[in-house]
Amino acid sequence: MKYFRIVAWAFGLLVVSCLLFYVFRSTLLSRYASFFSIHTATKGADAIVCLSGGKMTRVPECIRLWHHGYSRILMVTDEKPRNSEFQELEMSNLRFAQEVTLKMKLKASWQVLPSTTGGATSTFDEAEDLLAFAKQRGWERVIIVTDEFHTRRANLAFRKVFKGSSIVIEVAGAPNEIFNEYNWWKTDQGILCYFSELIKLPVYWLWDHEPKWVENS
Repeated sequence: MKYFRIVAWAFGLLVVSCLLFYVFRSTLLSRYASFFSIHTATKGADAIVCLSGGKMTRVPECIRLWHHGYSRILMVTDEKPRNSEFQELEMSNLRFAQEVTLKMKLKASWQVLPSTTGGATSTFDEAEDLLAFAKQRGWERVIIVTDEFHTRRANLAFRKVFKGSSIVIEVAGAPNEIFNEYNWWKTDQGILCYFSELIKLPVYWLWDHEPKWVENS
């Protein structure tokens, strides 16, 4: 009987928990997503750097920040080609940024952040590239722009790489038209992005650089 009561209590608790989650699912899932978002960008930075991986959303956000006086310098990172044989068929980060600027009828100019490894393959690589370049230029504060769901992890990687330097890293999140923190569980892309961050973020907490067992070369 004692065992039966324990099972009954456990089952009842599970049912109540499921019901509560269902009733408050929108609030709970939105708060879960908001944990991954960080926005610290302020005006007057030395440069705005667009991280690779989501240029359709990140480039317009960089231009918006530039237009509102966050910095006069716009940069894109140098990403390693996914397929060197056909890379000429894909628009580069720089070319895409320039085309978007023309379409928005603005006079912003872009430059490429030089890579120290022949092309970045991770956020840690981009942080290493920016640190080396910022030291050469004597910069004091830089804004990195990435997708909203990626801002906390990107911020963590850059702060680890920049630890010990006097250069301040600020973060701006780029929104998109498909999902946000209030409806991400209703789209395939939103589910993939926010659940993948749950897996990737602990890795960035535990390592100061890209783990050796992660093959990005």
